[in-house]
Amino acid sequence: MFAARVSTFGFALLLAASPAGGQSPPPIPSGAHRAAFLTAKQDAAMRAREAAAARAVHDEYDVAHYDIHLDLDIPQHILTGTVTLEATAEIANLSDVALDLYDCMEVDAVSVDGTPAGHTHAGGILTIDLGSVHQVGDPFTVSCDYHGIPSFSGSPFRWQVQNGVPMVLSYSEPWGAPAWWLCKDDPKDKATYGIHLTVPDTLVAVSNGGLDSVTVTGSDVVTYHWSTAYPMSPYLFSIAVTDFESWSETYTALDDVTTMEVTYWVYPTDLEDAQESWNRNIEMMEYYASLFGEYPFLDDKYGIAEFQHPGAMEHQTCTSMGSAWVTGNHVYDWIVAHELSHSWVGDMITMTEWSHAWCKEGFATYCEALYFEDKYGEHYYHNYMNRMDVMDYAHRQVYDSDPPLHGTIYYKGAWVLHMLRHVIGDEAFFDAVYAYTNEPDFRYDVADTEDLREVFEAASGTDLRWFFDQWVYHPGYPAYQLSWWWSETREGYDATVKIEQVQSVDWPIFKMPIDIVIDTESGTESFVVIDSLASQTFTLSVSDLPLDLRMDPEHWIIRGLELMDVVEGMPHLALGAARPNPFTFRTTLDYQLPGGIPLRAEILDLNGRRVASLPRGEGRLVWDGTDAAGHPVAAGVYYCRLRTPAWEESRHLLLIR
Repeated sequence: MFAARVSTFGFALLLAASPAGGQSPPPIPSGAHRAAFLTAKQDAAMRAREAAAARAVHDEYDVAHYDIHLDLDIPQHILTGTVTLEATAEIANLSDVALDLYDCMEVDAVSVDGTPAGHTHAGGILTIDLGSVHQVGDPFTVSCDYHGIPSFSGSPFRWQVQNGVPMVLSYSEPWGAPAWWLCKDDPKDKATYGIHLTVPDTLVAVSNGGLDSVTVTGSDVVTYHWSTAYPMSPYLFSIAVTDFESWSETYTALDDVTTMEVTYWVYPTDLEDAQESWNRNIEMMEYYASLFGEYPFLDDKYGIAEFQHPGAMEHQTCTSMGSAWVTGNHVYDWIVAHELSHSWVGDMITMTEWSHAWCKEGFATYCEALYFEDKYGEHYYHNYMNRMDVMDYAHRQVYDSDPPLHGTIYYKGAWVLHMLRHVIGDEAFFDAVYAYTNEPDFRYDVADTEDLREVFEAASGTDLRWFFDQWVYHPGYPAYQLSWWWSETREGYDATVKIEQVQSVDWPIFKMPIDIVIDTESGTESFVVIDSLASQTFTLSVSDLPLDLRMDPEHWIIRGLELMDVVEGMPHLALGAARPNPFTFRTTLDYQLPGGIPLRAEILDLNGRRVASLPRGEGRLVWDGTDAAGHPVAAGVYYCRLRTPAWEESRHLLLIR
């Protein structure tokens, strides 16, 4: 079912890289910056949730094409529109259809196949009598004239001003589209578009797809005609209108022959800053094309348009970028990368419904880290992931988040992919990513969490239902308590590792492969254990004396971790004072520790260097002031240190000569 990966991509992405072209890595986004980025999305979704609840469920028909004419009366803030849609019946005996148009818009006329049609408009739903009964596959055309002042929670259509010039914008995600245009507002119903925007001739109107024409249509007004033959979800249709200045670059496709214009629209006052802030966009496109396959809208364009909004939005083929992110530097490269990567995950492949929105937002957030890893290396990648403040969201469920654009789907969603990469390995992970965006059933269509899971299962040859069940469909994370101790064996040493999960009883017990690294006197030894129980003990054999043990040292797991000082059932160590102290020839130290508990006793100098090891004795240690070779050491301060797997005690000694 799934597309095979081409060439030998594999591990090449993951090699530590020096900054390309001498570019310095940008600062990793702070929590405040990420919060500001999410505010607009979360605010719109939270405030719009109840208002959008009455939307129609209308799988009874499928929209194939929209032809949209919008006339902007900027002084009066009135929008006049005509939307014509071509659709086909999906059920038998279809006699009427429901479309989304919120009550802020007044319907002037409705027709079906060119004939005036009966209709009702109430509760944000326009119900239209088709005039006859349609069977499955029968086509019909609906046209509606309307006007009004767009108004809806979250302000999906805004009459703004920048530098004294009108700035009109749209931002429909998730439920705002019907506030300004008639549509079937369902993310899985994708259609092609013809877009006609009539604006004052002093302004430029930017939208999705390619620009077909600019026509003088009246006194001091022009009409911009944009169109796209690529299917697009309604929430991705957008407009941005102001006195833009623009410039273009050329993207060369993977075949090294095909080219595409990449155009940037920006406020005149921000031109120089934007030309710096966005000048890595082409290299980002090249990277994501190597990751996912070719940029999916080559016949249209890619563009970025500045708008007067606190956020940013991946409107198909033309990202809208808040003016706050245009700074003349590369502090916000992560936003440029995030929105661009949505071209593949979000725009080309859209979620079936908003409960699966993590599939696009978690992916795009993780794509930030992947781009930076390719550019700045593995160490930067891990720092980047660790700075996402995922623990602020870890307690929440990723699937069916409420509201749907909560930070959980971005940051815990990104960490789900980060963890999955480590679970199945780099080769299978990147093969799956490529297969996902090249699967014919998903391209220019929709997919959900189960589709994504099946792709990763096919690439890895592994059943991953357990992973998705605990990390996507349930809330929470493992809270580990770690205890460990060692014992000497004939072949070396056994390190006993006890891992307990003590998270909320409302959360699952998590199954995860966990990296364990043990530092010994002769080096480092690494292990992977599969932890899946509330309490589980592992025995790991090493060749030399264990000095330290680290669990998940590279932080591949969303987790809490507590290192336990006391191992249940292991007696405590008690070390007495040295007698005599100061001393000249010999001193003794008494201790209490039952037999069978491993003990190491050693003398250290003030720099922490080991001077001598002491035999265990029967509850007493004796040092005669000599080193490991039996030579007398210089007078001074020394320490006697006793170590067991669970405790450490030390006493200072003063040797005089």
